[in-house]
Amino acid sequence: MRNSYHDAIKLIKNQFWINFLNNVKEKEVFQTYKFTKSRLIEKLFSIQNSQKELKIEFNEKCETFLKVMYSSSLKIQINEELLLNESIQWSRVIKGKIKHTINFSAFRKALESDDMSFAIIQQAYKTILKIFNLVYSDLIENDYYSKIWREGMSIILKKSDKLNYSISKTYRIITLLNCLGKVAEKIIAVQLSYTAEINDKLLNFDQIRGRKQRSVINAVLNLVHDAQMAKSRENTLICLLLDVKEVFDHVALKQLVKILIRLKISVNLINWVKCFLQNRIIDLAFDDECQKLKKISTEISQDSFISLILFLIYIQYLFSKIHAKFENLQSLSYIDDMTLYIERRNIDKNVKILKNAAKIAFTWTENNVVQFNDSKSELIHFESHKTTLNQMIILLNNTIIKSKTCVWWLKVWLNRKLNFKVHVQTKIVTVTRTLHSLFRLMNNEWELNVKSEKQLYLTCITSISDYDVEIWWNNQKSYLVKFRKLQNAALRKILNVFQTSLIDAMQIEIEISSMKMQLD
Repeated sequence: MRNSYHDAIKLIKNQFWINFLNNVKEKEVFQTYKFTKSRLIEKLFSIQNSQKELKIEFNEKCETFLKVMYSSSLKIQINEELLLNESIQWSRVIKGKIKHTINFSAFRKALESDDMSFAIIQQAYKTILKIFNLVYSDLIENDYYSKIWREGMSIILKKSDKLNYSISKTYRIITLLNCLGKVAEKIIAVQLSYTAEINDKLLNFDQIRGRKQRSVINAVLNLVHDAQMAKSRENTLICLLLDVKEVFDHVALKQLVKILIRLKISVNLINWVKCFLQNRIIDLAFDDECQKLKKISTEISQDSFISLILFLIYIQYLFSKIHAKFENLQSLSYIDDMTLYIERRNIDKNVKILKNAAKIAFTWTENNVVQFNDSKSELIHFESHKTTLNQMIILLNNTIIKSKTCVWWLKVWLNRKLNFKVHVQTKIVTVTRTLHSLFRLMNNEWELNVKSEKQLYLTCITSISDYDVEIWWNNQKSYLVKFRKLQNAALRKILNVFQTSLIDAMQIEIEISSMKMQLD
């Protein structure tokens, strides 16, 4: 009797699932793909404190996270008289900026404790737009960021692929901020980005992030282009890759204010930034529990719209100091990922220049409460010699950085000959793994319709294969064959045809272009 009861439940569930797949429409198809992924959220392990004592209780874990994640600022003297000397104009908040910021905010953002989403704010703005315009204009122009907007809920999440989860640094904090406060942040962030475009003193010229119409692809393309040009001139380009450790945790408020004063930023903006960063309160949540209202001494929040541009301004003088000493040295930066490189035939001299530049960079970071992650510092020579060069750089803290044949920078594998062999192999593995997860939905038993299967393929597969293709694609036949095999396997599965079916006919039937055309 019990077995027949459970069999009947399984049968009903199976019939319901098949009916759902047969009638799935538009965005509902992505819900089916989510069901193929694991959604298990495990509880946190015991956490070590600064004395390496394991903490098991929830409150003890909270105290450990608060001490590690939110460190206090260093004391830095500020000359308040400099606040009177300003030169960069700061425009008033106009109604158009407020309207654009509210209407173009993602309404599916995670909610804070007040449960007020951007969708609610957008509807409210249509009704009482005069009140919205008046409130935001007055608050921003009077250098004030509301106290209730400085409250947030911080969620503790595991970082992937870590060996020891008893260490607090193997976790990251995601803070859910008030959506009304995010509107004010976005207005200031957009205005700062615009000011950076018209004033070259605000951001370093080679800083790719924080500027309009520039992405991580632009940063990698710049480096690849310079390396290829060096090879065409029969020179060697030596590149030192640096990574800023815990970016937003090492932006001290007082030092940031000092830099803003030096850049002659508007007094109003400096006072707004001070108000924005001070007296913040969070609820710390994990393991289905929540610790209420803890006052924290933080720097800039990783989840804030304005945090990125503030950090880029914070490190602006690092590059100017290096370029003032070495004119031939070039740099690229994408948030916390930085690279210093130089092109010459004399390799030993290149290494010496990079070593001295690294010395300047590390000295600057020590004086400005910033740290580099030594474990992520790498050195590579872009050249076409058959023998691998073995030069190395010794940092100020005696860390030895040896030359590598392949490095991972901004999610792109770069090898010394720039043939992107490792990068393409990694991409092939990712596409294959994703395709096999889709094949679980594309079998005869579930009967997912062809239109939905095509939609899943275009969204989940081509988005991986076509991403960053402009960096590595140069009509390499060996790479084309590998991607073509994967596409052909997907087409046969979607159309449910024989192995010997014509490829061109399948492409016409399903209205998908050839792989050669996609890569071109």
